[in-house]
Amino acid sequence: MMKNASPYAPVELRCEYLVDFLGIDNPKPRFSWLLDHDEKGQYQTAYQIVVADNTQSVGNDEGNVWDSGRVESDNSAGMVYQGQQLKPCTRYFWKVRWWDKNGQISPYSRVAVFETGLMADDNWQAKWIGDKSRQEVVVPGGDGLNQGKGFTLYMGSLFRKEFVLSKKPVRARAYVSGIGYYEMRINGKKVGDRVLEPGQTDYKKTVLYSTYDIMPYLNNDANAVGIMLGNGRYVKDYGYDFPRLIAQLLIEYEDGSSDVIVTDQTWRTHAAPIRENGIYYGETYDARMEVKGWDEPGLNDEGWEAAEIVSAPGGKLISQAMPPIKVTKSFPAVRLTNPMPGVYIYDFGQNFTGWVRLQVQGSAGTTVKLRFSELLYDDGTLNVNVNRNAQATDTYTLKGEGIEVYEPRFTYHGFRYVEMTGFPGTPSLDTLEGRFLHTAVEPTGGFECSNQLLNNIHRNIIYGQLSNLMSVPTDCPQRDERMGWMGDAQLVAEEAGYNFDMAAFWGKYLDDIKDCQKEDGSVSDVVPAYWPIYPADPAWGTAYISIAWELYRFYGDVTVLERHYDSMKRWVDFLTAHTDESGLVNYYHYGEWCAPGSIPPKNMPWEITSAFFYYHDALMLSQIARLLGKDEDAESYRQLSGNIKDAFNNKFLNAEHGCYSFSSQTCNVLGLQFDIVPEDKEKTVVDVLLRQVIESWDYHFDTGIIGTKYILDTLAKYGYKDVAYKMMTQEDYPSFGYMIREGATTVWERWEKLTNRGMNSHNHIMFGTVDAWFYKDLAGIIPEQPGFKRVTVKPVVPSGLDHASASVKTVRGMVGSQWKRNQDSFHLEVTIPVNVTARVMVPKLDFDDVMVKENDVSVDSQNLSTCCDNEEEYFVFDVGSGVYTFEVERA
Repeated sequence: MMKNASPYAPVELRCEYLVDFLGIDNPKPRFSWLLDHDEKGQYQTAYQIVVADNTQSVGNDEGNVWDSGRVESDNSAGMVYQGQQLKPCTRYFWKVRWWDKNGQISPYSRVAVFETGLMADDNWQAKWIGDKSRQEVVVPGGDGLNQGKGFTLYMGSLFRKEFVLSKKPVRARAYVSGIGYYEMRINGKKVGDRVLEPGQTDYKKTVLYSTYDIMPYLNNDANAVGIMLGNGRYVKDYGYDFPRLIAQLLIEYEDGSSDVIVTDQTWRTHAAPIRENGIYYGETYDARMEVKGWDEPGLNDEGWEAAEIVSAPGGKLISQAMPPIKVTKSFPAVRLTNPMPGVYIYDFGQNFTGWVRLQVQGSAGTTVKLRFSELLYDDGTLNVNVNRNAQATDTYTLKGEGIEVYEPRFTYHGFRYVEMTGFPGTPSLDTLEGRFLHTAVEPTGGFECSNQLLNNIHRNIIYGQLSNLMSVPTDCPQRDERMGWMGDAQLVAEEAGYNFDMAAFWGKYLDDIKDCQKEDGSVSDVVPAYWPIYPADPAWGTAYISIAWELYRFYGDVTVLERHYDSMKRWVDFLTAHTDESGLVNYYHYGEWCAPGSIPPKNMPWEITSAFFYYHDALMLSQIARLLGKDEDAESYRQLSGNIKDAFNNKFLNAEHGCYSFSSQTCNVLGLQFDIVPEDKEKTVVDVLLRQVIESWDYHFDTGIIGTKYILDTLAKYGYKDVAYKMMTQEDYPSFGYMIREGATTVWERWEKLTNRGMNSHNHIMFGTVDAWFYKDLAGIIPEQPGFKRVTVKPVVPSGLDHASASVKTVRGMVGSQWKRNQDSFHLEVTIPVNVTARVMVPKLDFDDVMVKENDVSVDSQNLSTCCDNEEEYFVFDVGSGVYTFEVERA
């Protein structure tokens, strides 16, 4: 290896966590980049960012908008813009270079781009428009809070505007929001690949708009823009009278002039072929009502009406600076059956979210009905019990013009099976194609091991997590719910962080929580508060602090903590104002939800989880305050957390027996978190927990969603890795293996296999928290400092597992851990990116006399650093960036 090798140019430049993003409204956006170097142990000592508003300046290494100069820093993520005030609707160019530990300077990176959006209400010239004449339809059903009451849907609306380009354009953008949902088309083509736009919010507080590059869609002369509207959450959950639209097109020409086309009363509107649409209901589409050429210039619009200027929804228009929902994968059907005459059942082999694409040919007026569900009855017919009041039905009426292709726009379903009726003729497997859609977060993690059951569990969790990312973190995708339950969100924040780039997604969701907070500091169990359930159960409301903290842990983002500190403080103060004489919060809604054989907590005091998260939130807030330099607050909340801990032990720790419960795994697990248990009682609590797991439950979970998150890590922490491993490899009830044995391809809401009507989703993510254990323990990848600036790689190697590997693409680069073992040796390969240091802990296992090698070179045993962690011995190596191999062999 060459010493003093030159550093490579930075790569994967991001602004606001996104690549070359259009429509940034943040006046001080954050920059990040990744580094590479030939030399091991390298790190950044300084950087320089240049930002310009033209290619010539940035090409000359000049930042006419901002030149940071040389900044002494090892940070390569979350660097905040400090230049001139950014202008709206402006394209900026930026690049960065860095200095390594030897003082060598890299070349500049490639030029990256970001564009600002409209940035302020004053920059919107467009008006909100709508069509009040669209007929309303009352459909049966309701939702989880309004059983059987039915709800109102509105027919889809078409809006169009023709315009002529006076000169040759050089840049063209569209800034659009249509709520509930919209699809934009220009000159006969759909613009972009986003679906179910915009993201869900409390529309009275925030409305998201998106920015599109429309240059590829424009003609040189006559043009037409067409936008179709659907109901979405806006009409469903807010009771508004009809969907509405705002759009502003900016066309810039070679000579520096520009045209702006805006929504106003000159736009024309017409009924859409979408006759009914709703998230729960589905979509009804009559192709006979299509208006040919409605999104192209030259249409005779004599039968169209003028759009109406309507009131704004109330929320501030903000750029949707997060990954959009997209169709990310297509599933072919794996099985087609015909259980009854004219009834066809498609099995896609996977439970997922989305819809199907239908190909059909037949006479005009023929109607094909598609019903969706996760389950079948034993006779092979569709079981829709799990959908509750969600109709989950798409209907397509043919126009009779050759082969017709249909997929919906303004609904989605959670399903594995589709029942098709009314099909003209006999269908084939290819008649339907599954379309998987979700918020298109970037995959960043991977895990595999020698136990295929664990691999299958991991796979199920991945599908369950993606199925429940729909611009908000939902609980389930199939029934009349699909809400942003904060309990589910806070539990899976760590798991999701290992598997996906969640920075922008969680940032948006924290803003949703901020929007829902009341003056007294309370937040809702559901966010956005489509079901306004105040105050949140403390185990749900903790999402505000827990998710912000996970963002900091995974991405090193202090700005998120700064933005939300005051609101998080108000939440903790709200909890403090609702304590009893014991000094604890004791109100609850759900507590330890869905333990085996139960929905509400069992064999435990319901309020223990509320007390636990009150302690957790006060403790976390004290640490956040310290990070932000709010020392007085930090000390105040540190003392508060200490008082809560004492009160927790006074109330829940059995002084005579030295444990928190003889009947509940969860109670003892919670007591072992965050140094709650007194040191002299710690061993007793652990011993009782072990007896509960081994003797009372034969190595099975008896935990709900909260205890499940913590129990595996806790067992591994105290040296009982084999107990945790055995729990995760069971295949009888209750276990994850049991779910898979019974056909699960995602994670269930309940430990039980239930197929009746009620609370029994077969695609829930709240138990998916165990996936973090695969990364943290089996592979041993743990962020020790925020943003993975320093990591620990410490594999836990249970009996029966022969190899495991995982990698996580962090904000500083790829961290990897891969190990294998046999009778006489253990081999570990570790990958550490530039600008990261690591403590690698290589397990000695049960070998007596050993020889240790690092990169095939024997290490003198006298120079080995070792540690003993719960009676398991590790050899310890402190390393910098690079790829390292370690071997432990029997001597």
